[in-house]
Amino acid sequence: MRIVSYLLVIVLLSCSKNEDSDSGTYARVGPVELKKGDRGTGATERWVNNTVLLLAAKNKGLEKDMDLAKKRDRYYGQLLISSFVESEVSRKIEISNKDVRSYYEKNKDQFMRVQDEARIEQYVMVDKKEARGLVSVFKSQKNPNLENISITRVFSDIIKRGVFSKNIDNEIFLRKRRTVGPIVLGGDVCVLRVLNTYKKGSPRGLEEVFDEIYQRIYKTQVSKNRLLLLDSLKKTMNIFINPEYQ
Repeated sequence: MRIVSYLLVIVLLSCSKNEDSDSGTYARVGPVELKKGDRGTGATERWVNNTVLLLAAKNKGLEKDMDLAKKRDRYYGQLLISSFVESEVSRKIEISNKDVRSYYEKNKDQFMRVQDEARIEQYVMVDKKEARGLVSVFKSQKNPNLENISITRVFSDIIKRGVFSKNIDNEIFLRKRRTVGPIVLGGDVCVLRVLNTYKKGSPRGLEEVFDEIYQRIYKTQVSKNRLLLLDSLKKTMNIFINPEYQ
């Protein structure tokens, strides 16, 4: 009889595990489960850690703390306001390329470089032999054909002076080398191709600051339309402000 009971327990445990697997349960902490649909909340281990701490805080009675409840309500209220304003205002905002260019022309002095910069392409190579071959190609060909060169990755960016070591900086900004390498960066064998250099105090191009300007205009428009929305809503509500507390 004991053998039968023991086998029954094993079967039940096995079924329980299969149910968890079939239902998409990734993890469980006490009564709380992480389901497949909740995967976006973060990595499983992080979810377990946060849930352990949250349950411990609740067990200590902190969820009944009035000060915390007020902070939660204020935060939730601000979240609702932000979501409402965003949904009502954003659809009314239209920003054209002309708007961005006009802002740039009127405020060009705000987009000056604070230090020397360079536009570069960084080629991550298989080994130094391939890197030396790439350097030769760059030096000998105006429009290089890279089909037969073993390149792992290519990055393109504008970097400020001081990002690289002093030796590399000197190659780029003092000696004005168009090709620098082979060099080792973060364990990778690399070749740097310098497309352009810019002096401190020179204006940053519109293409560099386009997104920044767009966000500036957008925030200004949101603020302006928020006030218009607020004024419109106030006209539809009965509002009283006690003069004694103004």
